[in-house]
Amino acid sequence: MKNLVYRARAMLRKLSEDDVEFIVCSNNSYAWNPALCCQVDSEEFEALCVRGMDESLGNEERIDACLQAVELYQGEFLPKSAYLSWVIAQSAYFSSLYNKAVYQAAALLRAENRLEQVAEVCEHAAAFASFEEGIHFALLKALIETGQRRKAIAHYEYLAGLFYEKLGVTLSEPVRALYKEMTAGMEALEADLDSIERDLREAEKPQQAFYCDYEIFKQLYRVQARSIARTGQSVHIALLTLRDSNGEAPDMRLMQSAMNQLRTVSLSSLRKGDVVSAYSVNQLVIMLPMTTFENGQKVLRRILSAFAKKRRKYDCYIDTKLREISPSAY
Repeated sequence: MKNLVYRARAMLRKLSEDDVEFIVCSNNSYAWNPALCCQVDSEEFEALCVRGMDESLGNEERIDACLQAVELYQGEFLPKSAYLSWVIAQSAYFSSLYNKAVYQAAALLRAENRLEQVAEVCEHAAAFASFEEGIHFALLKALIETGQRRKAIAHYEYLAGLFYEKLGVTLSEPVRALYKEMTAGMEALEADLDSIERDLREAEKPQQAFYCDYEIFKQLYRVQARSIARTGQSVHIALLTLRDSNGEAPDMRLMQSAMNQLRTVSLSSLRKGDVVSAYSVNQLVIMLPMTTFENGQKVLRRILSAFAKKRRKYDCYIDTKLREISPSAY
């Protein structure tokens, strides 16, 4: 211990031309020299957050304090010591303060009709609070209100994938409702067919089935349901449900990994024109256009066979259901 403190003192002395003792020994304990004036970013951050929440101050002062706090925050508190119990508590506290500062800044900026700044603040915050859905909601709303609908749609699709892959959950109803609003409100711009085709074309040549958000899946389903009455073609819907040995939904830690594997084997086992989506945390729904019931069963057996190779690892099984879309219902 004495050797470590000696080395630390030697390194710290290089920071000052004066003969200053940064670490002192008192009452058989080592401590930072309280006589030294120093600036601590965590204390400054906390003070700025408190100032931003002070309703006795003017809006501009509060906005400035919140924006400074948001800019000062750099993510997890003491990441190299994140396993220590006191660090865990402090990290959670600062993370909560940061989220409050972001929400406060967004609300105050919105009151001033500074919507572009709302989008900037929330976009910056989304990198540090990836799973704080309220921040993403505020970002999407600001992007829509500033005319950045395409960017909002792209962010929603990224977010839906992130929540499903990392947490095994779908986005909340308010966020999904916002997605419906932004897609329904897109205005068509005059363009020639070449530019439209370039916009619609996939960036890369598809190698497997199409995976999409459930809201998109519903729209594709409805298109198929409308067309089969006229074409007479057969379209089937399959539901794959992940269950543990007791027939229940698996433990969340197991379920996330197993569902990722199920999605992977499903996409690689299907045709490029088939469509896959997450219906719930332990269910995938699949649309099989131009497929008979017998061929649909073969497809499901192929998926089950591919997943069975991993079954010992996951200790779970897949329950399947297959049904043809009836044109008489539409």
